Amino acid sequence: MRRLEDWGKLGGIGIAALALAAALLFFGPRLLGAAAGPEAEIITTLKEAEHDGVSLPVPGAPVPLVSRKIQYARIAVSVAPDGQSAEAYATLDFEGVLGTTVVSTAGVERVPFALEAGEWKPQPSVAPRLVAAVAALEARRRALAQGLPQELARLTGPGGDGGVGQAWAEAAPLRRRRLTVAAWYLRLERDEAVVTEHYRLEGDLPSRPVDTRGERPLLLVREGDQFLFSPGLM
Repeated sequence: MRRLEDWGKLGGIGIAALALAAALLFFGPRLLGAAAGPEAEIITTLKEAEHDGVSLPVPGAPVPLVSRKIQYARIAVSVAPDGQSAEAYATLDFEGVLGTTVVSTAGVERVPFALEAGEWKPQPSVAPRLVAAVAALEARRRALAQGLPQELARLTGPGGDGGVGQAWAEAAPLRRRRLTVAAWYLRLERDEAVVTEHYRLEGDLPSRPVDTRGERPLLLVREGDQFLFSPGLM
């Protein structure tokens, strides 16, 4: 009987140890991050985002940008003197989709953070510069497809030609116009994004139907928290 009681105690201790190990596995990175300071906690937050299926809302787009691969490296954190906000700078390797459009990028990402209820939260997402660039690309695609030159003008940087670039010159004459984008390949730099767009433009001219597939270089220039198109590459 004594031996059974001893085994029961050992079993209880074993279960408690397993529960503690599971808790440390789940909460350990957070606890260690909090103990080590905001820099470690912010880095942990970004590394925890490295998985498939991260959903990033894109302003103006009907669907979110969804990751297939997201990876951060060379992360550096700068905490504000008041200790309530911070910025993380990192290289970002991202592959995902916006609806049926493939989005792939490599380059520099800047993620603002704010301290909320004792936790560091990314503002507004874990990839705000990528989202801003994709929002501009999607707005341009929509304006070209719908025939909105005034919207193209709004997306063009200072010194632009009102948005009437080569892409609009090709799309404007078409009836039943349809523009689809197979892929955007981006390289995010500090103040700009270099983009290669793989597109298909369909429609009708008075004399013949048009079905054009091609690649187009685009250049986005950062203006505050948004990106505008370089007038020469629209």
